[in-house]
Amino acid sequence: MAISFVTDIRPLFRQYDIAAMQRAAGFDLSSYDDVSKRAERILAKLNAGDMPCDGAWPPARIQLFSDWIGSGKQP
Repeated sequence: MAISFVTDIRPLFRQYDIAAMQRAAGFDLSSYDDVSKRAERILAKLNAGDMPCDGAWPPARIQLFSDWIGSGKQP
């Protein structure tokens, strides 16, 4: 089954994360276009444990995000 932004990726970002990134970096984690354009940078931050700002995601979430990128970043 394909991984999609709407059903699989968007729910990973809490409202807190969305608001924090809008303030800090000026982009919207709830927007497919914004996340898709920055997906590789977001993945690097997730792998480094720098995102979200209040604690690293578990490996399974990071893998899901990585798999979404690898499968073509479906909307």
